[in-house]
Amino acid sequence: MKKRIRKIRLIRTGIQLLFFILAPSLFSTAFAGVRSIFDSVSQGTPVEWNSFLDITGILVLVTILFGRHFCGYACAFGSLGDALYETFSWFWIKVLHRKKKPAYPEKAVYFMQKIKYVILATILLACATGTYGKFQGTSPWDAFSMLRAGRLPGASYKVGVLLLVLIMIGMCTQERFFCQFFCPMGAVFAILPIVPGALLKRDRENCPQKCGACKKRCPAHLDIDGDTSRSGECICCHACQAICPKQNIHTGDA
Repeated sequence: MKKRIRKIRLIRTGIQLLFFILAPSLFSTAFAGVRSIFDSVSQGTPVEWNSFLDITGILVLVTILFGRHFCGYACAFGSLGDALYETFSWFWIKVLHRKKKPAYPEKAVYFMQKIKYVILATILLACATGTYGKFQGTSPWDAFSMLRAGRLPGASYKVGVLLLVLIMIGMCTQERFFCQFFCPMGAVFAILPIVPGALLKRDRENCPQKCGACKKRCPAHLDIDGDTSRSGECICCHACQAICPKQNIHTGDA
């Protein structure tokens, strides 16, 4: 099982690194497409298709057909979170000699997952009312994009930089901290209808009694296909599939 876990992690890390280097701005570009729709609403003009909406449309279609694999494998901000969490976990266990990786209680995770929907609604309302421009410089992902491009954010982005630092601290303490709790694009993906065959499923009849390894390993504390109403929270990291001792977790009807 350790070999299977290592193999899946290496494949995922390789894909994440590739996207981080070649397409680090996909997240911000996709959300810019969403914002452009509500900007048109505030201006009372028809929505015109643009290059931002090209990326938004592609990622929405991919998510509907295959699940949130963009979040799990291609989002640079999510990959940054994984790197910080794994680095801090190593320090936590190897240096501080703690037995388990840092993680939030299940109830806290469930509660905090709702915050991203409030953030999404707030941003879209600001766009629709034409007030989004007043918040220029407060976006942590804009600050991240600048740093990733080798540019230092100016003084007008000090709030965005502060929020980015706070988020990075959170990334150290909880796996996929930003993706689960604060990502507005993640909220969009989570409410999309996903083709049933793309969802991870578990063959419960073959599961050992009182196992629960998949749910314990899942950063979102999902019970796989048992949490149908929360299936949108799955970021398709496939950690559950790797940890399952009976290899009972799969996608589609296989």
